[in-house]
Amino acid sequence: MPINRRLRALPLLLLTIAPMVQAQGVMQPLSIQGVEHQDPAMVRSRGMGSVFAATAGTAESVVLNPAGLAGLPHPMISASGIWRSRNWAETQHWNPNRYYAGLSLFFADPESYRTDALSVPDWTHSQSLFSLAAAGGAWPLRLTGRALSVGLMIHQTAYLADYDQNNNVLDPYIGQFRPNPVERPRPGEEIVVHWSEFERERTGQMRAVTAAAGYALSDHWHIGARLARHWGASTDRQVSQSVGQFILREDAHDWDHEALSGRHGWEGSSDFSSWRGALGVRLTYPIVSAGLTYEFAGRVRRAYTRSYTSNNPQALMASLEGTDTVTIPARVTIGIAVQPSSDLLVAADYFWQNYEELEAADYTTNAIPDWGRTRGVGLGAEWAAWSNVSLRAGFRRDPRPFRIEGFGLVGQTAAGDAFSTGFSAALGRITVELAYEYQRLRYQDRWESNVDYNRIRQHNLLMGAAYRI
Repeated sequence: MPINRRLRALPLLLLTIAPMVQAQGVMQPLSIQGVEHQDPAMVRSRGMGSVFAATAGTAESVVLNPAGLAGLPHPMISASGIWRSRNWAETQHWNPNRYYAGLSLFFADPESYRTDALSVPDWTHSQSLFSLAAAGGAWPLRLTGRALSVGLMIHQTAYLADYDQNNNVLDPYIGQFRPNPVERPRPGEEIVVHWSEFERERTGQMRAVTAAAGYALSDHWHIGARLARHWGASTDRQVSQSVGQFILREDAHDWDHEALSGRHGWEGSSDFSSWRGALGVRLTYPIVSAGLTYEFAGRVRRAYTRSYTSNNPQALMASLEGTDTVTIPARVTIGIAVQPSSDLLVAADYFWQNYEELEAADYTTNAIPDWGRTRGVGLGAEWAAWSNVSLRAGFRRDPRPFRIEGFGLVGQTAAGDAFSTGFSAALGRITVELAYEYQRLRYQDRWESNVDYNRIRQHNLLMGAAYRI
């Protein structure tokens, strides 16, 4: 594993000690990372900036806003696939420490600062996956003279992709100003700091079978509900490699370094399962429609297995099996759609989800990520350019439920952007669809001693077809 000089912080003018696992990128153990990436893989919606709360008329409403099913004009079945490719990258720039100046040489950045720090990153990592996006259908009925539609669909719900690399982990974590600053070593005191490399990775996905129904209370008010059974699996790994240790003393010129070796880690798998329900409301008029969905909090159960390895001949090799649960907080989405003419539809969604309410059972405190409140917006448009072809485009704010780290950044969560485009073409009773989405996230973890430049990019390509019965 190459050394990338990634040091979360070493401002030894004020030595501080805080648990490593309380920060996203220091050396956070792999636990539930990935379950937060729950973006519906629906072709029309993704081509329009992932808006869905106020739109209707397709089988996608089964997994989006179930109230939209009440506006389904014909029975419909559909199927689609998705290809995803995600890339992580990071560059760390080191600022020499004025107190332990000699210690700074271990982490010195040999390259000068670049205009774009991520043009030649210290490390990159990629994952890609092609899988079924959704398959199912919906059928309109009548109940007490009003429209009632029911639907069933199997679909992807989460892309369980996670990766983190940190080749300069310090234990104790002496770079954080909060929560409890600690002065330099007192006379006669020594602080032993262990230096190691760390890497974790998860690959996999979650799917669900969703049953939904939408009912027209009146010509303008539609309601709906859905219930989904989720399941999924991932391949997991985590490894730590010792590099050395520092012994720090009060005198800035009095410190020692010793090289260390030793590698330990584990490989395993996780199986996820949960139930999740949602309610939807849609108010529709000829030109303007509005919608709201409330997705209830869902309890995710994880069963995991791990096989531990070490290059220490005296270490005890072992396997571990266990279960734990985490409750994903509720999610609320509101939206509006405007159709000024028969060939143009413009829509906007706003959603929020408070991951600070995340609850866990059977986890150690150290294993739960420090996530925060997320808020996002989606904007989309659909234009019937020709009699049988519609063009789509969209944008959405792409928040991530993890906090940016560093001095002065307490509580902030990272947020990126997603741009999308797509089209649909009607060929008799068959409609073919295509959507492409590009997601990007750039953020900086800023410390007194260094700045970490982070980038996550993802390409999503969705292809599908629907048949009107």
